[in-house]
Amino acid sequence: MKISSLKKELSEKWLLLAVLLSNTASAMIWPVTTLYMTGSLQQSYTSAGLVLMVGALISILGSFVGGRLFDRWDAHKALIIACSIATVAAIGLIVWNGWPEFAIMIWLLNFGGGLISTLVNAYATTVNGKKTRVVFNNIYIVLNVGVVFGTLSVGYIFDYGFTWLMVIASALYCLLLLISILVFNDPNQIMAVTSDEQLKIAEESDLSATKFKITPLLSWIGALLFITYLSYILWETIMAPHMRSLGLPTRNYADLWVINGVTIIVFQKFISNWANRHSYWISVILGGVIFASSFFFMIFAKEFWQLVLVFELLTIGEMLESPQVPAWVAQVTSPAVAGQAQGFVSMMISSGRVVGPIYAGLMMDNGVMNQLFLSVFVVMLVVLFGLYWISIRDLKQSN
Repeated sequence: MKISSLKKELSEKWLLLAVLLSNTASAMIWPVTTLYMTGSLQQSYTSAGLVLMVGALISILGSFVGGRLFDRWDAHKALIIACSIATVAAIGLIVWNGWPEFAIMIWLLNFGGGLISTLVNAYATTVNGKKTRVVFNNIYIVLNVGVVFGTLSVGYIFDYGFTWLMVIASALYCLLLLISILVFNDPNQIMAVTSDEQLKIAEESDLSATKFKITPLLSWIGALLFITYLSYILWETIMAPHMRSLGLPTRNYADLWVINGVTIIVFQKFISNWANRHSYWISVILGGVIFASSFFFMIFAKEFWQLVLVFELLTIGEMLESPQVPAWVAQVTSPAVAGQAQGFVSMMISSGRVVGPIYAGLMMDNGVMNQLFLSVFVVMLVVLFGLYWISIRDLKQSN
């Protein structure tokens, strides 16, 4: 027998605290990026859009690098570097918030955020004592709590000055950096008591699974992530002006996000308990169908109460789908490529966020909002059918 005396395993509570801190800080920055650029910096909406698009591309790069570092280097050191980058960028926004320094700091923050997101998701696959899907459900709830805290902070603090928001966000990132240094570890160094035979099998498995391969199932999962977040970003970009065109006040748009966050916090446990009793593909596809249907009903929504019902439908679909996907990817890939697998998830999400605003802008410029909603509905149904077909095929082959 071989025994390794190594660092204590990571507790889920510290992982969730890291998620809360990073998402609260992030949610204090992204909602005001366009507002600050077009207001205080006197930049055009086109410039703001380009900054956001480049930032999303940089986030994809961060996700890719984060996955490789988790699998092939030291995950703990990688997380410390990621948190350090985000902290430096947030502090930089306090000092260098003119033009074009602001854009550079935002892009640096995007890179750090991409690293952190992938690394934290990869760490989630290493938590022992709970099913991976339960851990990701808890992450999803805490993530949305952070978004609610962050966006509410923007509403109350932004009027006192952009700098105050950055000071608080910087403090949160500093605390995240401190936790990453003191609490996190390198999961690749944590080993249980293992027999010589088990060690040999593990070594052979690692040698055969050192590369992340995109299977047909992963291709369809990636396509679903892409179209889901391409659609979801519409609510963050064009829905405010769309609601204004319907004669609704801007405060109603903020109300929708508060309702969204509260719904997730209150009902996610109930929905996740149901999802945990079923196969991943069932909850993901059902959630995807509900999510997609919300865009069909958006065509007919003209009053605020109708928009609330549509957004609640989208939220229910999101709760069924979003936390299950990274856990599903973790299940169908080797632990040896956990970082790259979660990097793939983050990259597909970011890719949808890159294309979404561009596609929506083109459709809006041509005045075809209903066709925009209908197109994402149809494409999502096609992708869901493909995912259903490949899931059933794999299920039959395994039996």
